[in-house]
Amino acid sequence: MARENGRYVVLGSAVVANFGQFGARIAISPFVLAIAATFGRSKGEIGLVLTLMWAIYALFQFPSGVFADRHGERLVVLLALALATVGAVLVAWAPTFLAFALAAVVLGSGAGMYFPAGTALLDRRFDQTGQAFSFHSAGGPVAGLAVPVGASLVAARYDWRLGVLVGATAAAIGFLAIAFTMGSTPAASPDMRIRDRLIPTTAFDILSRPRVAFTTLLGVLGMYVFQAFVSFFPAFLQEYHGLSTEGSSFATGVAFVLIAAVLPLVGRAGDTVGRDIFLVVPFLVTAAGFATLLVPVGRPAIAAGVLLVGVGLTWGGVLQSRFMLEFADDERGTGFGLVRTTFVLLGSVGSAATGFLADAGGWPLAVGVIVALLVLAAALVGGNRLLGLGL
Repeated sequence: MARENGRYVVLGSAVVANFGQFGARIAISPFVLAIAATFGRSKGEIGLVLTLMWAIYALFQFPSGVFADRHGERLVVLLALALATVGAVLVAWAPTFLAFALAAVVLGSGAGMYFPAGTALLDRRFDQTGQAFSFHSAGGPVAGLAVPVGASLVAARYDWRLGVLVGATAAAIGFLAIAFTMGSTPAASPDMRIRDRLIPTTAFDILSRPRVAFTTLLGVLGMYVFQAFVSFFPAFLQEYHGLSTEGSSFATGVAFVLIAAVLPLVGRAGDTVGRDIFLVVPFLVTAAGFATLLVPVGRPAIAAGVLLVGVGLTWGGVLQSRFMLEFADDERGTGFGLVRTTFVLLGSVGSAATGFLADAGGWPLAVGVIVALLVLAAALVGGNRLLGLGL
């Protein structure tokens, strides 16, 4: 019983930590248009900085997993949350566009170090990983509800810079949750030579496994969509549907609370019924949500679209569990960190592409690409099952 209670304490602390690192990043999203105006830049240029932040976030995933295997997950998690806190503070302080971009790099590096270590921490303690990973992932959507709304309320009274500090506070809370509730964690591979894990042949060996490669492709498509959502959903609602900053933050928050509520249900269903079906359904539901939001009929379309997007963006835990099945116990931190680096890095183009597509062809073009990629992802999973490819 003590062991059972202990692992749920770990899960709770990890959920709070994920809340913190995600909140530090999502605090920027409600202010994309305000930040662009402050620095005299376009949506595409702000999107490029956000893609840079996500690219750095991706690049730090692989070494994070390696260091977690070598030195223990708790140490890596604490360092990650400390960097995320500092990065968010620097974003709020940035006096120039260049300083803003550099601060986003610091924020991305800290947030990027968190997830592989946090996930490996849970993988060592739970057998039914889909549900545990989904609860862990749900910390992000909860932050997506609380942080943007709180940040918007602060910004409405002061300015966007103080709003961003709400995200820094969230990351600091995550740091404290881990520091005061979780003891040191033993390394999974204490005798491992780090340089052996970081060499290109190791990465190629892992990524060339057919099931890993196929799941990584799904991750790229899903991450493009998620990056576009996180970076530009409030701006889309403001410009295309005419919502205020507060209104768009509230709608985005509703989507996030739906993600948080449905994620564990989808994860459990994936564990018990089958993972692939609970990838296909969320992909198609999300596509339907974005397509609905392109219908310019006012509040009914917004409400229906936000509902579908929130319920649909819930494939994360199932995808993570699909990955973890492919890795041996002593390589899970390294392996998961590598695939996270790969699909987040490639999918991070979603922020820049969405901004530039919105500038060049309007929101229907930018959102239409999102819908097309989701349908493609669902078709790939369905085709794999129907053709018996075993991927």
